[in-house]
Amino acid sequence: MDAAEVVEGVVDHLLHVSYDERTVLRLTTTAGDEESITAVGKALFGVQPGASVRLCGAWVDHQRHGRQFKAERCERTMPADERAIRLYLASGMIRGIGPVLASAIVDAFGEQSLKIIDAEPQQLLEVHGIGQVRLGRIAAAWQEQKAIAEIMVFLQGLQITPALAVKIYTAYADTDDDPMRIVRRTPYQLCREVYGVGFHNADKIALAVGIPKHSDARLQAALLHELDQAGASGHCHLPVRVLIARTRHLLTDDDPATAEILDDAVLRHALQTLQAQGEVVTETLPLPVRDGSDTLADTEIALLPHRHRDETQLAVHVRRLLGSTPSLAELAPWAEYLSALTSQETAGLTDEQHQAILTALTSPLSVLTGGPGCGKTHTLRTLVEIADEAGAVVALAAPTGKAAKRLEQTCGQAAMTVHRLIRPPDGDSLFDHASALETADLVVIDEASMLDLALARRLFAAVRDGCHLLLVGDTDQLPSVAPGRVLRDLLDVEDIPRTRLTKVFRQHDDSAAIVINAHRILRGELPADDPKAFWNRPLSSSEDIAQRVVDVVCERMPKYFKARPEDIQVLCPGKKNIAGMTDLNLRLQERLNPPSNDKPQHYHGGTAFRRGDRVQQVRNNPHRGEAGIFNGSSGTITALDVETHQLTVTFPDGETADYPFTDLDELVHAYALTVHRSQGSEYPYVVIPMVNAAGMMLLQRNLLYTAVTRARNGVMLIGQSEAVQRAVANNHTQRRNTALTHRITHAEDAVLAPRSQAPSGQLAWG
Repeated sequence: MDAAEVVEGVVDHLLHVSYDERTVLRLTTTAGDEESITAVGKALFGVQPGASVRLCGAWVDHQRHGRQFKAERCERTMPADERAIRLYLASGMIRGIGPVLASAIVDAFGEQSLKIIDAEPQQLLEVHGIGQVRLGRIAAAWQEQKAIAEIMVFLQGLQITPALAVKIYTAYADTDDDPMRIVRRTPYQLCREVYGVGFHNADKIALAVGIPKHSDARLQAALLHELDQAGASGHCHLPVRVLIARTRHLLTDDDPATAEILDDAVLRHALQTLQAQGEVVTETLPLPVRDGSDTLADTEIALLPHRHRDETQLAVHVRRLLGSTPSLAELAPWAEYLSALTSQETAGLTDEQHQAILTALTSPLSVLTGGPGCGKTHTLRTLVEIADEAGAVVALAAPTGKAAKRLEQTCGQAAMTVHRLIRPPDGDSLFDHASALETADLVVIDEASMLDLALARRLFAAVRDGCHLLLVGDTDQLPSVAPGRVLRDLLDVEDIPRTRLTKVFRQHDDSAAIVINAHRILRGELPADDPKAFWNRPLSSSEDIAQRVVDVVCERMPKYFKARPEDIQVLCPGKKNIAGMTDLNLRLQERLNPPSNDKPQHYHGGTAFRRGDRVQQVRNNPHRGEAGIFNGSSGTITALDVETHQLTVTFPDGETADYPFTDLDELVHAYALTVHRSQGSEYPYVVIPMVNAAGMMLLQRNLLYTAVTRARNGVMLIGQSEAVQRAVANNHTQRRNTALTHRITHAEDAVLAPRSQAPSGQLAWG
């Protein structure tokens, strides 16, 4: 390797960004003669086309790609010459200036263009196409960029991406707080208030500005970070001893003095301070001991206030519904009626199905569970048909849009997402979804294993006394993405009526192998090949697996099954490594939606977003779109405007939502998804890459079972046979820390807000 050198230039375009953030780009040098070079390195991650940069590194000779500059450090600079300024303005970094206007400005002012925009913006009125309104937008956008640049320059030495500088500025742009002051004086505030910053980045900033390692702010931020991370793993709380141990591990370094500041007493004092400030709740509850037995032991736990509120209020509402008078119970002699059913649609019910319907019609709260092929669909269809004939009002919902659509097709009447069902009416909306809950006699929630703690609390709180609530789900599937394991916790409460369907009906269609293999996996048996619907394709190399997945999705399945690529969903055990979600999304996007001159695109954090991309929302945002966009919603980018810094996503139900470029961390590409992110959805074909690199934490039986049961017509497993064997054999799933069962069992009468008792309607047996 040659001696370290410095290269300055303008980024022309990105050639490649790999799953591990290694970036390859083309750069035109500006110092000396103009030369187009290739630069590589992780330090380039997040760099945008049009950016002026100073790279520090060395030249290397790549065996295949020739001479490249390997960047170890990347600094942003302001463009100096005319060509750099033209590229900078044309890149869309200044909102209100696109390629055409950029050329016009540089043609008029040359190398003085940026000085004119900064110091004498009124001169821009001389440029054709710029009036007072556009001038105001450009001036405001320039000031915004200057503020962002100040933050960016400060952060770049800490290896913090430019995208986070934009997020920090945007978070405080409309407030009285100065973003740069917060960065320098109270950086731990960032990890609480700015989505995406996180503790590690805030800690880098804090230590750089001189905040001591033993500061109360640091210890408190670390404790909150560990509680937040526990939520990301599905836990509602952590035992205090575990929280302190994890925090100590997080902050431990090579400094001998660190041990003193991480003493139990010091960390407990920081936790007590958080409790006094109302930022953490601690309590002691009798909870299960993790020894596989039913033993309970008093455990001191810590949890965030909103999770404590959700869990305690959900418990109260569960008890409220269990104690309410069911409105349908006295409507008809249900047992006699069900026994007399003779129609083709309702005859032939098993005893289990018969019991499930009877329980739903006579109990204010009940659960129906069972695996694929066990008759849940037929049971639900029959239940809705009987309730309709009685004149009862039935409301159907599921956690995701795709699951709601499938429920609608199953039952023959409208269904919606749970979020829409419980969302309060907003003004004079033409579609007052909240009215469904006020008039419903029976609410059916399908795919209830996806209900997380927060959503379940809102649902149960919205169901009025007397209304029947039926939860339908498969407890063998993965639990919700967000904290909680609501369905399992409810089933642990003996007072809640439930029916488990166990009989697997003989499958007569071409996809029977999917159901058969799903049950084989549950029994700990390897899935078997089937020429019509289930295929195993063993490969040993992760790179070969990734290439085969792309080939199957883009060429083979569309050719042999006349399926569109959008009918084929890749489901990965995890995000990282070759053949993980991130890697396969990059590869599939390159094949299915490559860049072109007529297709606008924007890079965010090293990821290119283009018109036509399949994307998925990764966090709840009730303010996005007309009715909110929620975690797991999938759609397609239908518009992208580099001048206004915004793109538009259209969802399957026709709803659209606009996303400013600063909010693109709410989206991930959806050509490949993790199995967790596929819950509640069904796809014609599913391709599952299996690699040992995913690790035992992800290669689990319920994960493979969930992936297989997402397919309607066919499943293809591509990968290492050992990975499949490990997944099938690994039935030791991580138990989530929840206290819902205990809270329901010991829920005391609480004073709830007065509830409207809407009449259930005049029911008459038709």
